[in-house]
Amino acid sequence: MENKKESISSFQMFFFIILATIGEGILSFPNLVYKDARQASWISILITGSIALFLVLTYVYLHRRFPRKTIYEICLVMFGKWLGRFIIVGYLIYFFLICMNINRLYMETISSWILTSTPLSVILLLIFMLGMYLGKENLRIITRFFQLSFWIIIFLMFMNLGSLPYLHWKYLFPINEVSFPNILKGSRSSIPSFLGFDSLLIILPFVKGTIKSKVKFAILSIVFITFTYIYVVLTCILFFSSKELILIPQPILYLFKSITIFGVIERLDLIIVSLWIVMMMTSYVSYIYLTNIGFCTLFHLKKRTIPTIILTVLVYFLVLFIPVSRESIIAQFKLITILSAIFSVGIPLLAIISSILLHRKDMDEGESQ
Repeated sequence: MENKKESISSFQMFFFIILATIGEGILSFPNLVYKDARQASWISILITGSIALFLVLTYVYLHRRFPRKTIYEICLVMFGKWLGRFIIVGYLIYFFLICMNINRLYMETISSWILTSTPLSVILLLIFMLGMYLGKENLRIITRFFQLSFWIIIFLMFMNLGSLPYLHWKYLFPINEVSFPNILKGSRSSIPSFLGFDSLLIILPFVKGTIKSKVKFAILSIVFITFTYIYVVLTCILFFSSKELILIPQPILYLFKSITIFGVIERLDLIIVSLWIVMMMTSYVSYIYLTNIGFCTLFHLKKRTIPTIILTVLVYFLVLFIPVSRESIIAQFKLITILSAIFSVGIPLLAIISSILLHRKDMDEGESQ
């Protein structure tokens, strides 16, 4: 924690959380949520956002008890050497699967929309090289890259306004036909697209500032993510009919492929895919970083070069040789959803309860007060 290059401000944390979250699955999640929640999909996203907000507050509370420790170090303190190491390995596998899922989504999208004749090994090289180059860097450098990438999201939201003349507001009604269990199913389907806020479990000790400042920007990031997703899913619902949205795997791209701006600009989907690549890269790099911190904690490493090489090479070859299909991606989404319940919800809550019952916390809270 003493490394100044590793520290970021609370304001920079805002960008890290957003770029770690938005990117993975944003192209396909409207389709997945709509299959369950239909025109009430925006309510499902609001529920998921509320759950994420609650979890963020629990992470901050855990951080107050252990202000200088990541979740990896907290596990070693609260659950002992052997069980703690076992949980850390679980986190590493969890983050590794997310890295694989990001690569699979990237490969599937690029190969079907832009580089249709390019070998998959070449397509994966771009994300492989960036992951290798940036994943080993310190948090401050990574976050600066994220701050620049943030404006892509703003630009995409602005571009989405071009669909306004084509929207049909009747597609949003009647909302009361959707049962609450189906709304909850839609909320469950949106969980993988919200993952990224759990990076707080690792980066909070590196964030400078007061608890109040950290809470403020953490909440703002979740609010921004939630309403960005609501904006995206509402646009898709209002643009496509019910039968179309169920069948279209990547509604955002089909939407931009269909519209024309100013009667001149067409095939916006190619522009969107090109910009989306950057957002996908930020999600990938963030999870490489989170995994690297776990490796360094588990094996007492000071440099992240070796973990970065191991992780990126494994992801590259596994993604390349495991067949990609729509069904396998959905199955992986479901597995990640289950694992997120364990590692993003269960372990942190268990650590909080154990620390309260055993009266364990750091005596020196330093700058976190």
